[in-house]
Amino acid sequence: MTQRTEAAGVEGRRLFHRDFSFWYVARSISVAGTAASAVALPLLVYRTSASPTLTAAVVGLEALPYLLFGLFAGAAADRLPRKRMMITADVCCALLLATVPVAALFDALASWYLLVVAFGVGCGFCWFDAAAWGTFVRIVGKPAVTRANSLIWSTEIVLEIAAPAAAGLLAAIADPTLVLAVDAATYLVSAALLAQIRTGSDPGPAVARRLRAEILEGVHYLWRTPVLRTLTAAGFGLNVAAGGVLGLLVVHADQALGLRPEDQRLGLLYAAAAVGSLIAAVLLPRASRRAGQGTVSIVGLVIFVAALIGLAGTSAFTLALAGWAIWAVARLTVNANGITVRQLLTPDALQGRVNTTGRMLAWGGTPFGALIGGLAADTYGVRAAYLMLAVPVVLSLALVVASPVRGLRIAVD
Repeated sequence: MTQRTEAAGVEGRRLFHRDFSFWYVARSISVAGTAASAVALPLLVYRTSASPTLTAAVVGLEALPYLLFGLFAGAAADRLPRKRMMITADVCCALLLATVPVAALFDALASWYLLVVAFGVGCGFCWFDAAAWGTFVRIVGKPAVTRANSLIWSTEIVLEIAAPAAAGLLAAIADPTLVLAVDAATYLVSAALLAQIRTGSDPGPAVARRLRAEILEGVHYLWRTPVLRTLTAAGFGLNVAAGGVLGLLVVHADQALGLRPEDQRLGLLYAAAAVGSLIAAVLLPRASRRAGQGTVSIVGLVIFVAALIGLAGTSAFTLALAGWAIWAVARLTVNANGITVRQLLTPDALQGRVNTTGRMLAWGGTPFGALIGGLAADTYGVRAAYLMLAVPVVLSLALVVASPVRGLRIAVD
């Protein structure tokens, strides 16, 4: 280990040193824009198509690139300059999003193009995220990973409370394409801040091997570690449900709660989910220390199922707000817990490949859930679709309870 890397580890334990500050601000700005776009893109698709399937497809297409390219992106992040990968991805996403308001100006905006944009932004996120895993751990140091994750998620979720509500208001009184223009600008600001990071984030000298061998090394590590294998499989089931549920939020608001796409309260549903995520991010480190990571996963899965059933059965806006908040507590708890465990159990040389592989497989359930949820909502209605989406989470719960994850407790000094 070099002196520079050791210094980065010491600074990481303090968290707010120079490079972590740039990382922190860059992600916070970018997340604010992305949270606003999470309202604008499905809303635009629903307005132009009135189709639950196409609306749900937005979430699915944003997640699909991880399933298609995750292994390659992870291997690339363990052999190429990670900071350069992240900056390039940010710039590409900014340019792609900027085309939406331009197309609207020429009255050429169509649902199929919005779906293409969703897929393209998902591609950018896939390659950015692969490089971000190793960079993040290098900047903060492993002893501070849980604490740093909690801080980042808490801050981002605070932004996700305000941004969707503001986006819903702006989309109602002006145009959703303006929200996407703002998001494009946040990607450029994020790229500029990341360029200022000095901590060495690149992997060590690469051994001359074929890409296939490097990919398989990450896959094998994940598969041969029972805890990681189980959490990844459980994450797949959870994200099948999450993909369908999030993809149908606009449809659920319309069909179950009587909120038209122009209703300003639509953004409050996204904000309620962000409040729940904030609660989970704040409580997760303490819950992990006291109860252990295994118990955290089990409790999170149980709450997820209960909240989803509650959302399917209510027509009251206030109850739906509470339901979305509780659902989001469970969703972030399970996903963030799985991410943190992977970061802690993975060697630095494999961070890009193992974490991207785990994310690819776990998050890979999202497009399937979006497709299943959209088709079910078209055929049986959104309430029945939500109940159907609870099934894979119940299966994930059974898998975790029957595995070594049940007693998992990782102590971090």
